[in-house]
Amino acid sequence: MERIIYLKWDRISLVIPEKQDVNIMYLWINNFEISKNLWELNRFYFENEEKFYDSLVLEQKHFFVIMKNDTKEIIWWIWFNDFNKLSRNAEVWICIYLENELGKWYWTDAMKLFLKYTFEIVGCNKLKLWVFDFNKRWVSSYLKCWFKEVWILKQEAFIAWAYRDSILMEIMKDEYLQ
Repeated sequence: MERIIYLKWDRISLVIPEKQDVNIMYLWINNFEISKNLWELNRFYFENEEKFYDSLVLEQKHFFVIMKNDTKEIIWWIWFNDFNKLSRNAEVWICIYLENELGKWYWTDAMKLFLKYTFEIVGCNKLKLWVFDFNKRWVSSYLKCWFKEVWILKQEAFIAWAYRDSILMEIMKDEYLQ
């Protein structure tokens, strides 16, 4: 069956997720190089990933998978972890599942496409995210997408035998439109 493309960009698309995508998530979420960037460093079980997927769909978290247009390969998931309808503010979470796709500009493209969705379709006023300080590649990518660092929580998480700072970044709609 052909994937349902919600928004298309040059190299990637925001695609409606399907239950089969849980298989991709399960395989890669248990890879330390990927999971060390998450808040909860843990082993993940297939049943839990299915429940997580179901909760994102059920709670309508503005949830998409990101697909490479040329190969139709699913490389990431992206969603609003928190969405305040009254203030029109949201928090985005993005998870990459394919290590070999790092450093190929897909991350920046995906975030720019999601910004288009957030501000031009949903009508949000502000989008925010958290990123660990050791993840220089992601911080750099977010800065290329016009996010600004607004807060640092010192020693917020204990990952890979060290305390890590967490950086809050945000972008406002008027900054995006400029």
